[in-house]
Formats: sequence, structure tokens, C-alpha cells
Amino acid sequence: MTGRLAGKVAYISGGATGMGGAASALFAAEGAKVAIIDLNIDAASERVEEIRRVGGQAVAVAADVSDEHAVAHAVSEAEKAFGPASVLFNHAGSIVIKPFLETTVEEWCRFALN
Repeated sequence: MTGRLAGKVAYISGGATGMGGAASALFAAEGAKVAIIDLNIDAASERVEEIRRVGGQAVAVAADVSDEHAVAHAVSEAEKAFGPASVLFNHAGSIVIKPFLETTVEEWCRFALN
């Protein structure tokens, strides 16, 4: 594949859906080999299939980026697939969409303290 990112390896956290998913598709369209690191492995796998259908190269790796060991494992898996990263795009994030007073302690701790 040719493009501005030909020969590059991109690791994209949160790269399965939304803007992260769009970035994964764009980076692949520009020639990068894309490692999609996402908590939602089903969505990440779907994005990989979409990329492969149009001739790109991608791999899905499950990881919670708030877990240091999960990230280390994800990077190891991405390196096995494509080699070390030359591009990093960190898009992983979380949001609780509900009124503040309805937010549980567990939700607050999960998203505010990590």
C-alpha cells in the first residue's frame, strides 16, 4: 500500500470505534500497519476486518489502558504482529453520560482515579 504512512506501524489506543476507529481506518488507508488496542475486542476485530477488506493491514489487541500490565501485553502483541511502533495515537478514554448526582462511587473511581 502507498500513502503518507507507508512503511509505518501505528498503535492506536481506543482505535475500534468513533474518532479512534476513524483514525485507524485513515492511518491504514495511508499505508500504515495498524495495531488497534481497545477494551472492546469485538469492535476492534470488526474494524480490523473493515481495514483488511480494502487492502490494509491491521490487528486487534484487547487492553484496558488504565492497566499497566495489560498495556505491556498489548504492546508485546502488536510488536509480534508488525514490529515496533513508529506512530502512536492515544485515543482511549471513557465517559459516563448521566447526571452527576446519579453517578455511582464505582463509576467515579473507575473513571476519575485511573
